[in-house]
Amino acid sequence: MNKKWILGLGLGVGGLLLVGGGLVATGYWADRQMDGAGVATLMKSQERALKTAELNARFPFQPPDAGKVLKLDEARLEAYLAVREATLPAYDVLQKESLEYVEKYGKELTGGTRSAKLRAAGASMRMLGKAQASFLLNLEARGMSPQEFGRLSAMVYPEPVAAPDAGVATVSQPSDPANIALLEEQFAAIAPQLEDPKLSEAERLQLEQRRAGLRKYITQLEAASGKDVKDANASLLKKHAARITKAANPTFDQLLSKPLMVGGTAGLPTP
Repeated sequence: MNKKWILGLGLGVGGLLLVGGGLVATGYWADRQMDGAGVATLMKSQERALKTAELNARFPFQPPDAGKVLKLDEARLEAYLAVREATLPAYDVLQKESLEYVEKYGKELTGGTRSAKLRAAGASMRMLGKAQASFLLNLEARGMSPQEFGRLSAMVYPEPVAAPDAGVATVSQPSDPANIALLEEQFAAIAPQLEDPKLSEAERLQLEQRRAGLRKYITQLEAASGKDVKDANASLLKKHAARITKAANPTFDQLLSKPLMVGGTAGLPTP
């Protein structure tokens, strides 16, 4: 029994009740099991969902075209970090309250009765609700939508990319870094060949034309891969590395922002 189990239980039950459309009917049924706060808790969840939609409409975010790299803007990055920093105290309270709940009711929940789970769900939804409400207020204060926040999170705190299975062929794009690196090696290898005094004029001209062609092609591929944007992003992230590191938390987005983005429980810990 741990606090992630409790939080996952609340989000799972709450998400199903809301998505299933039985908010009022199911809420009154569960109200008695949630210490008399079932309906109010579910209504608050619905209010946060509406607030999320409102912020997405008020502060629209236009993602780049498919296959293009999002160019970070320093002002928006600073606003993003300010939202995280302002919400972290509420997140810390959430962590503390969930741990206290586990310590107090862990033995009761081990039995797995329906009433115990519903009470835990209600407590979890209330705890999460306070943190999510703080998150939404901080977004609004800085003119940022949950959509933009989520996209910036993916840029600032990217999730690890799984390595391809051994023996499975992968499709490679010409603009992939590995391909560009190979072309750069070919380009560099031409320089010592041009220093050979035994070269004929025709051979020298052929090598120079090949080198010019390679340089042009590499430049085109770098532009297609968004290398200039990636380099600019990396420089900006390095500039703000101290704040980014301090505001890092692997479960912050999992518990606060992602549930609002998907309106349910995707990616959350489940019992």
